[in-house]
Amino acid sequence: MAQRRTLLEQLEFPWGGSAPAASVPEPAAPLPASPPTDRVDDTAARIALQAALETGSALHVALSVTDNTSTMMSIKYDRSRTAARLRVHRMFLSAPPDVVRALAAWVRSPRAEKSGALLNSFIKSNGHRIRGRTGAVRTVTRGEHFDLRAIFEDLNHAHFQGAVTAAITWGRMPETRRRRSIRFGSYFPREDLIRIHPFLDQAFVPLYFVRYIVFHEMLHAFLGIEESPSGRQRIHTAAFKKIEQAYPGYDRAVAWQDNPKNLGKLLSRRGGMKALLARLLCGTPEVASGVV
Repeated sequence: MAQRRTLLEQLEFPWGGSAPAASVPEPAAPLPASPPTDRVDDTAARIALQAALETGSALHVALSVTDNTSTMMSIKYDRSRTAARLRVHRMFLSAPPDVVRALAAWVRSPRAEKSGALLNSFIKSNGHRIRGRTGAVRTVTRGEHFDLRAIFEDLNHAHFQGAVTAAITWGRMPETRRRRSIRFGSYFPREDLIRIHPFLDQAFVPLYFVRYIVFHEMLHAFLGIEESPSGRQRIHTAAFKKIEQAYPGYDRAVAWQDNPKNLGKLLSRRGGMKALLARLLCGTPEVASGVV
């Protein structure tokens, strides 16, 4: 849970700054409709992979195979750095020889750029083997002042050529305790779901700002989440920031965001939200729909 919480916190769009820029990702490839059927003999493949890694890295390797959906590779060394505990995603059991050699080089030296680039390419090309959660996601898109579905569809057509398939919904109403911060929106890659904070559904919040927040989260869904060989997620990359800053009205939206009076007003006002809260609790047909 801690690992998943960290990932989600990195994806969330907070009030204020963003993560440092990193390397440039490519748009994520679409996932297939069903999981792959080319499963290999795990035991034999794991033994063969472990032997190859030990030979290539000159280390004793304790190998574990996982179906993790967020971290494809992780490693811990003993104090003498002569042995390592390595966890890799199941996709590596069928990796070609050049990728296995790159993985062995990464085990020996995780900072090796050449092997890291090849491993990143292999992971990206095997993204369809990363199994996310499936099932129905209940969404509420129509608020008292803003219709998220209409905003989403307009932005998708204007900026993403209709390529973003994520679901979108207003988030749940937070507890009534006094708050000092707010996260305007979040993108959850496992569910392919965008949540927008319900405090933004107020009359004084400008439409251009709500549109910008939705665009920001859609951009996460469009570009996907890049992961380094060490398992660290790269969220607000150089490519992300370049596209975001080219968004029409970006400066205007950021100026509204950076105005402390607006933050104070958002955090102090709860009036006008009762109608949306009632919709969230009752799930009335006109505002709730099932999305798979």
